[in-house]
Amino acid sequence: MLFRIAASKGFCEKHGITCELKIIASGPLGASALISRSIDVGFFPAEVQISAMIAGAKLKTILSGARLNPFAIVVRNELDIPHAGKQFPDFMADLKGRKIGVPARGGSAELQFGLLAKKAGFAPTDFTYVAVGAPNTSYGALISRQIDASMAYEPSGSMCDVLRTCTVLFNLSEANEPLEIARTNGGVTNSVVTEEMAEEKPQVVDALIAAARDSETFVQDPANFDEALQIAKSFFRFDLPKGDEIMEVSFRRTLPTLRTSIDRSALNQIAENMLTMKQIDAPFDATRLVHAGAP
Repeated sequence: MLFRIAASKGFCEKHGITCELKIIASGPLGASALISRSIDVGFFPAEVQISAMIAGAKLKTILSGARLNPFAIVVRNELDIPHAGKQFPDFMADLKGRKIGVPARGGSAELQFGLLAKKAGFAPTDFTYVAVGAPNTSYGALISRQIDASMAYEPSGSMCDVLRTCTVLFNLSEANEPLEIARTNGGVTNSVVTEEMAEEKPQVVDALIAAARDSETFVQDPANFDEALQIAKSFFRFDLPKGDEIMEVSFRRTLPTLRTSIDRSALNQIAENMLTMKQIDAPFDATRLVHAGAP
């Protein structure tokens, strides 16, 4: 969203660059496009960057853009959840044996749900994971009872709250427990470039950071909310009943995450979580992730 605003408001041109936005289906595909030089900047989770670097890619995070954990556990209304409304880990027992939708198998959502399971005293394999894609398709899978719950990102929670067809059980961005999840807030999804670009075109990296900072200043000013919402709507709309209301609710919920700065300790926690869940075989030095000039 920061670069959607930067492109729309002229912040990129102000700093001497042109920002052309390209939609890529998933974080891993975004990393592949970055490594193959199909794009100059990728926007994807820190887990994806870590995995790519372990495989030999030379990448650097230059700024954030979505600092808070994007996931929430949403459940269909008919599901029996005796511990709904209670804190973690009580409700995890209600989900044992259920079909859990995730955007893609083996991705960040499944890793984090598996970590929640482990911290609650269960095995990740006590749950069945189903790849259901983005919020529009995961929502369809949920209300048609193809899955029981979904580990999904916005606007999933807003769709549930506005349409009242499903329920937000647990919002990870607001979680105080488990600490392994709470401590990831601050560095979850970031803008990434190749080391080669950072070294050969430092002025471009500086311009990207400056344009994103201008966007942050703009979007965090309450006086600009309506204009920022219209910019968001110019890129996508929800083809659902009450689509405009869902859009506004979701955008308001998204605002706190739209920041450029990166919490380095959050990156360390993400790397530790990957090791805990055996997604990586050895500790990873998270300081390797970040460009020296990153905010």
